Parts: sequence; structure tokens; C-alpha cells
Amino acid sequence: MKKLFILLLTVSALISFSCNKYCNCKHYIDGELDKDYKNNFVNENGNCADYSQLPKLEEDGKTYELKCK
Repeated sequence: MKKLFILLLTVSALISFSCNKYCNCKHYIDGELDKDYKNNFVNENGNCADYSQLPKLEEDGKTYELKCK
């Protein structure tokens, strides 16, 4: 009985961890990492890459890019 309880507890923990996927996003300015930007979140439905943004050229001549994994 004790082994069955431990097995069920382990399986439920694995399922709960596999359902929540954490995304880590990094911000780049002119190809260099912006160290001040922090954005980590739980992505419950979809791919983290969907939150990435293509490089954008802004008015000040700098290229901004957001990459999520």
C-alpha cells in the first residue's frame, strides 16, 4: 500500500511539472543582450517561440529584438 501511494504521488508530480512550460525571453539591442530586461513566465498553451519578435529598426537607428525559448 505504501509503495502504491509513493508511485501515485510521483506520477502526479511528473504530470503537474510537464503541463507547465516555462518560457525565458531575452531582449537584444543592436545584437547585444540587454542585461536589464527580465521576462520569465509560464506558458500554458503554445510554443515559447510564438512570443518572439522579429528585429525592429526604431527611429533612433537601433535594432530591437525579443527572443523567447
